[in-house]
Amino acid sequence: MVYWCAMAKLLTLVGVLALLTLGLMMYVRFSRPSKLERAEALAHAPVKSFEPLFAAPAFGYLDQHGSTVTTQALAGKVWVANFIFTTCRTICPLLSARMVQLQRALAGVDVRFVSFSVDPEHDTPEVLAAYAKRWAPEEPRWQLLATDSKTLPLVAAGFHVTAEKNKPGELDKIIHSSVFVLVDKGGVVRGVFDSELRDDLRQLEKGVRLLAGTPAPEPVRVAPVGLELYHSESCATCHEAPELAPSLFGRAGSRVSFDNGLVATFDAEYVKESLLAPNAKRAKGYPLHMPSYDHLSAEALLVLTKYVLEHPASDAAPAADVRVEVDPVCQMNVRATPDALVADHEGHRHFFCSKHCQARFLASPSAFHAADAGL
Repeated sequence: MVYWCAMAKLLTLVGVLALLTLGLMMYVRFSRPSKLERAEALAHAPVKSFEPLFAAPAFGYLDQHGSTVTTQALAGKVWVANFIFTTCRTICPLLSARMVQLQRALAGVDVRFVSFSVDPEHDTPEVLAAYAKRWAPEEPRWQLLATDSKTLPLVAAGFHVTAEKNKPGELDKIIHSSVFVLVDKGGVVRGVFDSELRDDLRQLEKGVRLLAGTPAPEPVRVAPVGLELYHSESCATCHEAPELAPSLFGRAGSRVSFDNGLVATFDAEYVKESLLAPNAKRAKGYPLHMPSYDHLSAEALLVLTKYVLEHPASDAAPAADVRVEVDPVCQMNVRATPDALVADHEGHRHFFCSKHCQARFLASPSAFHAADAGL
């Protein structure tokens, strides 16, 4: 009898502990979602209905022109938001390329494009102005916002996105969400879209037109031109910046080295594959995420490929294969090209991803030299 009473008490205790554990797990799960990834979950939803999701958070930041942009100032406008930083070498160039493509697809539509910098220490209005000039110099609807370290976490939480410093030694110094957020005229989020999915971007364009009340125009047949495609598809923005991507011109018939040690011939087949499946083969030393150009027609792909193969190399074209160094300040990979930012300290040459990192190193080289050496 005593034995069964003891067993009953033990089972009761185990049951109570199990319920408490389950309750704690449910509390953590719903009160503190991991890395605020609700936005990513919404982006992966199979159907985009454009129904109200949540209110966009309040903010007030200077844009690249020095003008204050607030949630209230955007009232009455449909707007699309994303999150970038200008020294990013991986996902941000893809995000900006997608943003520019969206802007061109929505030419003539009353919509605003808002890019929040997730690097307030570096991305001043002046830096953002230079970035906008490189990507879309004639786009007045794009506002790039210089945030601050105090309010950025609140804005990121309000959008349910991630924006936080990365672990030391990782390629990019900041981790952030790569989604596009669609906000209606009343400041309510009506959709979250995956920047790497072509179908999502088509849905985003559809949502903007729906909320702005602007139907899609009738398609106009225009014969593609190589030079125009090279610039309109933002190829020049990355491939004429040696720190982001290799030069494309004057390389027909040459060999291309990849991070996995394989090589290929720079020919029509390789160029076309790079346009349609850019991540299938990654050029050595370049972490950049290149967008797919599968939206181009077969004719446009042929014209752009022909233009790349036949265009002569410029005198300033960098070597395709150079060694890769590590920035001692932010730990980014940097291509050691002749025009790279450098500083010498104690007989060793250091390479930098930006003037910001170079200046920080020069202000206290011994500190970063010791950290780099693991001291």
